[in-house]
Amino acid sequence: MMHIAASPRGARLLGAGAVLGLLQACSTTPTPDPASTPQIERELLSHSLHIETGEPLVMDTPHRSIRVTESRLFSIRQYDAQGTLQDEHRQYQTLPWADRTLTIQLGELAVTRQTDSDGQLRLNLLDEDIVPVDFDQLRVIELDAQATPEVRAEAMLLIDRDLRSVLHEASELIYDNLEEDEVSQWVDRIERLRQLGLKEEASQLENMLILLTTGDPQLQGDFVQALDNATTPQE
Repeated sequence: MMHIAASPRGARLLGAGAVLGLLQACSTTPTPDPASTPQIERELLSHSLHIETGEPLVMDTPHRSIRVTESRLFSIRQYDAQGTLQDEHRQYQTLPWADRTLTIQLGELAVTRQTDSDGQLRLNLLDEDIVPVDFDQLRVIELDAQATPEVRAEAMLLIDRDLRSVLHEASELIYDNLEEDEVSQWVDRIERLRQLGLKEEASQLENMLILLTTGDPQLQGDFVQALDNATTPQE
């Protein structure tokens, strides 16, 4: 019996034929028909925002934590492969209104604040861009969140009469003519803020003055010493 050895060229041709056959088999494999698989439809029914201003409605301190949430209501429909409705239900989704801009109206002045990743922001009525407000006349703070022209939320806060007086005095203590004061007057400002119950602002002013006097070690040393003397009980 004779044995005929396949030539290298023939082997390559046989290999190419096998690959071609495999490709043809793959090309004839049926792909899923979208019409034959279950389908899920989701329809937006409503979209709204909500501003949580906390309690009480009347602000008696300069600070308030604000939270904004975004809610959506969906209709969910699930169909089988034949297009028959299998299930229909509603899905309610509430998420933080994260990293979005809230408009705050204070009398004739409008400022904006950005929510954080939790949809929260901290309102501080002694922020530098707010203090130009005439606090003696400020009665209402209006908050406005707008996702689209059709989707928005509004809320308001009232200002306590005693707080208006505190804000007026505190804004002058923090911002008015610091560079013209003596060291002892700086200390008086800080102590007065503490007396008004504004410990956070007192600490911020103290730190700011220490930073501002960095270029004058003598002045900074005098200020730090005056602070120590003011906080040391007198015998």
